[in-house]
Amino acid sequence: MQFFCSIVLFVLALVKILIMYNFDKSIWIGILFGLALPVVGYALTLMVFEQLAKAGMVQSSLGQFSPLQNRTMWVIGIMFNLIPFQYFKVKRAERAMNGVLLMTIIAVIVWIVYFHKELF
Repeated sequence: MQFFCSIVLFVLALVKILIMYNFDKSIWIGILFGLALPVVGYALTLMVFEQLAKAGMVQSSLGQFSPLQNRTMWVIGIMFNLIPFQYFKVKRAERAMNGVLLMTIIAVIVWIVYFHKELF
């Protein structure tokens, strides 16, 4: 859990530095957001599911979640890319939007390849 928190703090510090130096209209900042936010979103969703499991509201066996729950957590993590996409849309940073979109498409393809046996 501490590993995910340290990743979140590192990404936030890096984003602050990049925005401070006006890199927010670059495709690279979009790629960085597109790579980092699904992982951060998955970590946050995992923490919420763990707390719900401790409270007895979500079923888990020996700390492991079902494949359906795991797939759902990754989908929610991928959906976290909507936040920077909307931010870059408001800032009219089309290149950064393209970077986020590219990483979102790649994340969805990886998700489908990874979970294809359970899906089809």
